[in-house]
Amino acid sequence: MLKSSFNIKTLQVSDCEHLKTQSSHENIRVEGGDLTEAEFEDLYFDQTLLEAVIFNQVKIRDLKITDSLVLKCSFAGAEIEASSFLRTEFRSSRLQGINLPQTRMENVTFVDSKLNDINLRYSKLKNIIFDSCDMSGADFIGADLKKVTFKNCNLAQANFSHSILKDVDLAGSAIDNIIINPEAVKEVFVDTGQALYLSAIFGLKIRD
Repeated sequence: MLKSSFNIKTLQVSDCEHLKTQSSHENIRVEGGDLTEAEFEDLYFDQTLLEAVIFNQVKIRDLKITDSLVLKCSFAGAEIEASSFLRTEFRSSRLQGINLPQTRMENVTFVDSKLNDINLRYSKLKNIIFDSCDMSGADFIGADLKKVTFKNCNLAQANFSHSILKDVDLAGSAIDNIIINPEAVKEVFVDTGQALYLSAIFGLKIRD
């Protein structure tokens, strides 16, 4: 979902120290570095490659990432008050336990990443793909999901209470002990096994 103009070879090489001194970063490539427990007022990335950068337990008041690639990075336990992700890819990254309430995401892809126990309460997600991600215990309470695909994901114990789901695809993902309102599944695509499981937890009795 990245812009076709995104060209890694043309990005200027930078480092984590540069991230500490400026809030806005465009057309840069940052490889490696540890920013664990760092605190930022604002961070804005545009046309940026972040690779193997550690943001564990960071605190960010406002984070915006646009037209960027986040590769093998870790945001475990990060506290982010407000965030916006647009046309960005997260690959092989760790975001477990990250707090991202009221996030706005559009045209974003997460691939082979750990997002277990992620907090996305009251977020708005549109045109999102989660591919082969661990999302067990994910918190989507009150979130608005439109055209969101969960492909081969682990959604065990994920909570979709009071969420708005429209054109959401769960087929092929594990949904053990998922929490979801019966009225919300009208706009959700599931496979046969998932349909039987949801029927059981909604108390429906199936007779052949």
